[in-house]
Amino acid sequence: MKVRMYVCLGALALAALILGACKSAPVAETKEIQTQRTKDLTIVLLSEKGELSMGQNRFIIAFRSAADNKPVDVGTVAVGSSMAMPGMAPMTASIELEPAGTTGQYVAKGDFAMSGAWKFEVRWNGPAGSGTTSFNTNVR
Repeated sequence: MKVRMYVCLGALALAALILGACKSAPVAETKEIQTQRTKDLTIVLLSEKGELSMGQNRFIIAFRSAADNKPVDVGTVAVGSSMAMPGMAPMTASIELEPAGTTGQYVAKGDFAMSGAWKFEVRWNGPAGSGTTSFNTNVR
């Protein structure tokens, strides 16, 4: 009887580990790429390296109170990115966004085809009101 119970408990623990690993984990330790302040919020782009690079990237968009730097729930968030191309239409990179599991943080995934100056438009609408801001940052 005890052996069966230990086997069941072990199987449950293993299943929990596997399910936890399948979730999209936020970026572990992060460094600031850039910060914007708008109204009562501070919006921060963060990544493991503190920069974005050409190709696949995972980064964090964090919303904090400008008054006390505490995380703020801003509800629905959307992000667009583009790179100006002289004499041509701007290049765009789609950004996938999902909540990071921590209030005010969103995991972003983007694939940047070229290095250079990219513009990010961040829009939100929810408990903290609605707003928009933009970041101009270099992709290396």
